Amino acid sequence: MWWSRRGAVLAALAAAGCGFRPLHGRDGAARTLAGRIAIGSVSRGPLPDRMVFHLRDALIRQLGVAHQPAWRLDLAISLTEKGLAITPDNAITRYSLTASADWKLHDIASGAVILQGRAESYSAYSATATVYATRIAARDAERRLAEDLAQRVVTQILARADALAP
Repeated sequence: MWWSRRGAVLAALAAAGCGFRPLHGRDGAARTLAGRIAIGSVSRGPLPDRMVFHLRDALIRQLGVAHQPAWRLDLAISLTEKGLAITPDNAITRYSLTASADWKLHDIASGAVILQGRAESYSAYSATATVYATRIAARDAERRLAEDLAQRVVTQILARADALAP
């Protein structure tokens, strides 16, 4: 009995509308901002070029190519690598990677910072007996890290897209 009343109450609340608007829906922020954000500078310190390439590529795939952008996204990326597993003869067998991105979204017309935030992501890889296999594992971890970092930045922007409304 209680469950049937609860279902009716939930159905009534859903019908009344709760203000929920999906990010990727028909009128969601993802479609509204698609192709309107240009990827600007990526300051990276000692970050590998291939990781910056993967980050830019992932951002463009998610935000679209900006032919007439209204905003510019600038990023400052940092990467740290730590040895996690060490054998008795001091050989590192597992590495942990941590990347962070401080991002700012600028209005192109005025140059003002509209939104800003920080995203972090983590990945790891195993060092194997061969140098080649270890390098391939490290590059794969960097790619995964860059793609996840891009997803986190885009999600933060889309979650606060109401600040970008004209």
